[in-house]
Amino acid sequence: MRYLLDTNIPVSFFRGKKRVIEKLEEVINEGVGLSTVSLGELYHGVYKTSQVKQKRKEIEQFIKVLKILVLDRTVASEYGRLMAGLEKKGVKLAGMDVLIAATAKANKLTILTEDRKHFVRLRNFGIKVEAV
Repeated sequence: MRYLLDTNIPVSFFRGKKRVIEKLEEVINEGVGLSTVSLGELYHGVYKTSQVKQKRKEIEQFIKVLKILVLDRTVASEYGRLMAGLEKKGVKLAGMDVLIAATAKANKLTILTEDRKHFVRLRNFGIKVEAV
């Protein structure tokens, strides 16, 4: 497995964003994962819509080809290390984003994201990031 999707990648996929769809088609055979954090964020979005049943089916179909990565002790330790390092440098980043980054780091994966602002700042902390 090579990539961990940031939450915005499946969101853009569902919205039909051509650049994201093409990138996923390109990398899907290399192995792609999704953090339980991102999965929770996706379900959060589902339950805010009026089409819960349909949107939930779409997510469940989408994740069939992904490996779902859980938060374990290694990820938790990496999260603590990253948060402490970010605080020391005065870098503000949402806790959910740091959990996604910690999942990528613990599993030696590259984060695939559309977020060119937040995750790119994590490169200084050994996080591999590829922006679509």
